[in-house]
Amino acid sequence: MPSSSDFPDARREAGFGRCCGVGNADDAQAGCRRGQRGRRGPRMFDAGMLRYIVLSHIAAQPRHGYDLIKLLQEQSGGMYTPSPGMIYPMLSLLEDVGHVSAVADGNKKLYAITAQGRAFLQQNQALVAAIEERIAARRGAGAGLLRQRLQALRDAVCARTSEQDLSPEQLRQIEAVLDRALTEIQSL
Repeated sequence: MPSSSDFPDARREAGFGRCCGVGNADDAQAGCRRGQRGRRGPRMFDAGMLRYIVLSHIAAQPRHGYDLIKLLQEQSGGMYTPSPGMIYPMLSLLEDVGHVSAVADGNKKLYAITAQGRAFLQQNQALVAAIEERIAARRGAGAGLLRQRLQALRDAVCARTSEQDLSPEQLRQIEAVLDRALTEIQSL
């Protein structure tokens, strides 16, 4: 029967102390403050954490991959939508280790938890609860308002930069405003 030892260092694997894909908490915090170029920034879930949450949702009721994507988007308050390239390979992994079984449901697969998966989830109940608390905290931390403001900023920049009479100097000013905002946010 798989146990938490099947996933090396379950707390690290579950995303605790990780940010921007950096190895440990100190490096992660420094990396986020430096603004890891080329990365999308801190992720709400890494693959390890997502594995536990997906398994927990399947334990509540059998689900399709698409249902899981929508459920995770809803659970995060719209702050995170996993890609199919993240969910479907994870479902295959969970099936390979015996935590879920899949049955054909039309042209989709319906995933259900196995006894082995339930035992694994029960062994890691504290970790699952901690991950769910983390999700709830992020969702309750004004995520909706931040998302609205980010959308308004994006719309304003798009509207202003699509104007025909915008000079190169005005474009540089907009870039400077965005650079200052990014720097200030990263230094918080």
